[in-house]
Amino acid sequence: MDLIECAKIKINEAVNSQILPDGVKSDLKNSGNTFLTVYTKKSKTLRFFPTKDEGIWWIKIAINSFSPETSGIILAKLNKLVSEFIYSTGVCISKSDCFWDGIVLESSIKTSRDDVINTLQEVPNVTKVTIRTIE
Repeated sequence: MDLIECAKIKINEAVNSQILPDGVKSDLKNSGNTFLTVYTKKSKTLRFFPTKDEGIWWIKIAINSFSPETSGIILAKLNKLVSEFIYSTGVCISKSDCFWDGIVLESSIKTSRDDVINTLQEVPNVTKVTIRTIE
């Protein structure tokens, strides 16, 4: 289940859009060229995050039987694996149907993609970990 939708955009390609006000376009152009856009389905919000690198990863963790202990273990492991997050969110649809999404720069990962997946899958109650590159 995707709670958010993400895309990487070049602001030079988006400044011709009539959707964005001129002041917003100008401000975004002054903040860099590559942005991560995150659309949150529940709140219907669209956010722009300037990024310093082209490589952006989306880490998705499915969690069964969420608890504060599980959350603490996931965050502790992530802090050892990733030096910087662009965006993160988590939600529980029901007590046994929870998800965490994190967006990171590839350059902020301290190890390999497989190591990140394997380390997070070792956490009790984690049922699935996926990482995909945001194009």
